Amino acid sequence: MNDERSLKVFLGSSITELEDERVRISDSISQDLTRLFENNNIVIRFLKCESIHDGNDGTPDQDKIDEMLSRCDVSLFLFKDKEGDGTIHEYEIARKIQKEKKHKIYVYYLLDGEKKKPEKLTPFQEQLVADGVFWKYCDSLIDLKYQFALGLLKDFGVHCGATVRAAGEVKKDGEALFEQCQQDHQLMHQEIEKLLAQIGPVMDDADTPIAARITQVLGIYQKADLWASKTDYDKEKYSHLLFDYALFLYKYGMYYDAEQVYLRQIPLAEELYGKEHEKTATSYNEIGVVYKAQGDYPQALEYYGKALAIFEKVLGTDHPDTASSYNNIGLVYDAQGNYPQALEYYGKALAIFEKVLGKEHPSTATSYVCIGMVYYNQGDYPQALEYYGKALAIDEKVLGKEHPGTATDYNNIGTVYDDQGDYPQALEYYGKALAIFEKVLGTEHPDTATSYNNIGSLYYQWGKYPEALEYLEKALKICQAKLGDNHPYTIGTQKWIDATQAAMGKK
Repeated sequence: MNDERSLKVFLGSSITELEDERVRISDSISQDLTRLFENNNIVIRFLKCESIHDGNDGTPDQDKIDEMLSRCDVSLFLFKDKEGDGTIHEYEIARKIQKEKKHKIYVYYLLDGEKKKPEKLTPFQEQLVADGVFWKYCDSLIDLKYQFALGLLKDFGVHCGATVRAAGEVKKDGEALFEQCQQDHQLMHQEIEKLLAQIGPVMDDADTPIAARITQVLGIYQKADLWASKTDYDKEKYSHLLFDYALFLYKYGMYYDAEQVYLRQIPLAEELYGKEHEKTATSYNEIGVVYKAQGDYPQALEYYGKALAIFEKVLGTDHPDTASSYNNIGLVYDAQGNYPQALEYYGKALAIFEKVLGKEHPSTATSYVCIGMVYYNQGDYPQALEYYGKALAIDEKVLGKEHPGTATDYNNIGTVYDDQGDYPQALEYYGKALAIFEKVLGTEHPDTATSYNNIGSLYYQWGKYPEALEYLEKALKICQAKLGDNHPYTIGTQKWIDATQAAMGKK
């Protein structure tokens, strides 16, 4: 944790021309990049300036904006068709800062759809060339994120060795190859297969930081996608490519990007297999997972419902995949607070899992946990403990007593005792969970932070304030590093610390 760095990024662009893109970059891409760099202890913070006004007339207060810029480590300027006077002024300020201290400047031009790169440079682009400042055209925000991540990896001391340099060279060489081979589709298809074959070895390279590996694989998927879309690539292979690409994006928290890729993959699946095929249902299910992760519950329910209808028809009502669909729908209703509906669907899933997989299968345990959570949320603690206990018995036997899944069971049981005011019992179970998380996930993992927070808040309610502060401060340190200052978990932990310090007379 001693090497933790917070990179403050000034985001400059035309608000009228790129308002939506600015929101996506500052709110979503910053989270994606922080997750990407978490093993390097780098937190990315974007600072926007549109809320800084001089008086009530909405005029930007340029002095305050310039002062904000001076506190940043990086400037990212984004344009589409034009460069405004204010943004060019901010670029000039960034150049002055760059001469005084290490301050990187990245400039991107976002192309819309099939829009081609202009043949002539603008006067501002000519100035960028003369200044030796990096600038590039990007086809999408996904492309911008990949390029920007690659730049940060190389420019801010993340030790990626030759791998990231190679990633940049691969992209450069790949672009040249694409230009040469556009007419030779067979050769291009061979190159796509070679690209995709690199993904496994790249991700398995334990000597390279995970951020570098993820960034390189994003570049591989991006190129393979581009090349396949521009040639007569086999449609079934292209569908698989997009599906795997979207899964990768979701796995590493890039939910919006995963959604956009699925929205291109699903029509392919429907064309290839029809709208009532198991493979199409799987695509519906996966985009439902993405929508739920984004909190878009109506869309999640729509796609989960489509998947369920197909699974019931094709696989039958006693198949594990059908049960998983019931469970997914239950999760959405649970998140919405519609507990009767959630219990109905969880119950359907549990009945199938118990019948088909048995009463000692991890999927059965998951159903028990889901049902237990509904009862917990409703304040029915005896029922919650009953189902959490069933899940724990399975997970201890099947997963073992040092598995994160088992730790989660301990934590769930501790929460019930905590809510009932049985602090000794709650502390016992929280302690069991923490011991596993620290051993298996390490002392800097968000799940470990959750355990610290649970124990700290318990001690606060118990009136043991020094112990509470000790654990809450451990939790806060992890949350700030991994999730950022504005994440709800970080804010919640800080509130517990403030309350504890106030109770101790420190505030």
